[in-house]
Amino acid sequence: MWLFVYGTLMDPEKARRIFGRLPKAKIAFLPGYELVFDKIGKKGGNPNVREGGNGVWGVVYAVDERDLRKLDLLSPKYRRKIVEVIVDDRKVKAWVYTAKEEFRKDGLKPERSCVERILRGAKFHKLPKEYIERLESLLKIYE
Repeated sequence: MWLFVYGTLMDPEKARRIFGRLPKAKIAFLPGYELVFDKIGKKGGNPNVREGGNGVWGVVYAVDERDLRKLDLLSPKYRRKIVEVIVDDRKVKAWVYTAKEEFRKDGLKPERSCVERILRGAKFHKLPKEYIERLESLLKIYE
């Protein structure tokens, strides 16, 4: 089964630490959503996706039920749901984690460490150049 990741879990270092390996990955696009940083974190906003945008780039990892149960335990402030993502020009179903409503707040400044980790993952997986540039622009708020 597939897991769509768009945030810090795209970073290969974090993925290896959590899964004990780097799962097989493919570039994926989640249409009709947007990347936001509205999940309340320690020092600002953590990544989340919500409906209503032009789409979010990320990757799908090949995972099993044990991997998902582990993530459920590690991410209690997120909920898991099925979405349709585009992989290799075709629609596939994948799990995605989105922040639970009670842990969200609009207007948060993205946590710098999250943006850096997402950017590292985006470059590692070779996401589209324009998307990487958009992520890089988020770092300008810290200059």
